[in-house]
Amino acid sequence: MQIKRTSLLASILSLSVTLTACQNTIDTGSAPSTKTKSSTYLYLDENWLNDSYQRYQAGDPVRQLVVKRLITKAEQGLTKGPVSVLDKSHVPPSGDKHDYISIGPYWWPDPTKPDGLPWKKRDGKVNPTSATGGTDKTTMNNMLFQISDLTLAYHYTKEEKYAKHAALLIKNWFLDPATRMNPSLNFGQAVPGDSDGRKYGIIETRWFIRLIDDVNLLSHSKHFTHTDENQFKTWISDYLTWLQTNELGKGACDAHNNHGTYCEAQVAAYALYTGDKALAREYVERIFKHRLPEQVKPTGAQPDELARTRPLHYSVFNLEAYLYAARVADQLGLDYWQYKAENGVGLQEIIDFLLPAIKKQGYWANVKDKKMRRGRLYYFLQYAYQRYGDDKYRQAIEDLYPLIIKEDRSELAQCFLIMPKPDSVTLDLYKQMDPTGKKSGYRCYY
Repeated sequence: MQIKRTSLLASILSLSVTLTACQNTIDTGSAPSTKTKSSTYLYLDENWLNDSYQRYQAGDPVRQLVVKRLITKAEQGLTKGPVSVLDKSHVPPSGDKHDYISIGPYWWPDPTKPDGLPWKKRDGKVNPTSATGGTDKTTMNNMLFQISDLTLAYHYTKEEKYAKHAALLIKNWFLDPATRMNPSLNFGQAVPGDSDGRKYGIIETRWFIRLIDDVNLLSHSKHFTHTDENQFKTWISDYLTWLQTNELGKGACDAHNNHGTYCEAQVAAYALYTGDKALAREYVERIFKHRLPEQVKPTGAQPDELARTRPLHYSVFNLEAYLYAARVADQLGLDYWQYKAENGVGLQEIIDFLLPAIKKQGYWANVKDKKMRRGRLYYFLQYAYQRYGDDKYRQAIEDLYPLIIKEDRSELAQCFLIMPKPDSVTLDLYKQMDPTGKKSGYRCYY
């Protein structure tokens, strides 16, 4: 859609110009199992979560420290918010601040045009305008991280103050009629001078999959009632309807690269959560039986993602969407961890293609992938070892340790709260990987 210079895009353009100018992986050591108990969780594995809690209660020193650090973050979270879509300074083209808006991260003013319009893409180069508080993306993402800290702190401590604040954040953003976000994404990843909103914005709601698990963690709290949960489920159902009927939503799910995988994974997850198992199954099959053989080579290489300026980052990014779909399939009694597409590729081949990246071998020998912290592979290698039982994944996890020690950020803290912890990770080693806890300010994987 071609647009005129609306107040939204004019203000964004002005801001941009200003900015531009200035274990073995099981604690017991037992053989990994390819089956897990069915649960209501999508991102989380209930068995792993409960086992981690029990080990924390039994005094496991690493988990004791990780939970202590989690509580510190949760305490900080108690002082923040609530926030809402009404907090942004920009007004969507609809005139309704209840509509979510964001700016495409890789788009910049055209220096050859007096007004900079239309903006031009610079893949891999993030325009700081896209992360400002004038739109909704950063505010929402920070809130979702905060909710995860609070709900995990509630799970481990059973202290209602954490659940109470997490519930307040969810109600303010999604449920309260006065402050709620409309269940649509008409203005996601706008490009000034070109489009009010694009199908690529749909990827910004992928974290709602994790939010569903956070809501499930709150189900035992008096501060998030059955009525609240039903209202949240209705919001997700309305957003699911929008995804399936709006041209932006349909276009996102038809996209060939990670945007399409994430869109279909979202539909599958939201359908499962809202009780439409037939739709969930349909989209799981779309991902594995149709998308997988078209998107991934028999070697496990992902050409669309390898063509990007950050090939490792985007290869891992797209793999996460496939894992989401496999987790939905788990809840449906289906096994897509072992599935092979018509060209012979499956999840294991995708993971195996990434393994040499740890030591910069094979395809990855000369690939410079800025901003990709290889420690993020821990999440996927854990799943690989648990599902396939090959010692090469256990070894790959151990190969990550010296890399994580050197990297400036680590997601391992929350990984140890929701996944098996390798016996090889002692308290001393964990302190080397994250001496003060400041490196672990993020959720497991993302």
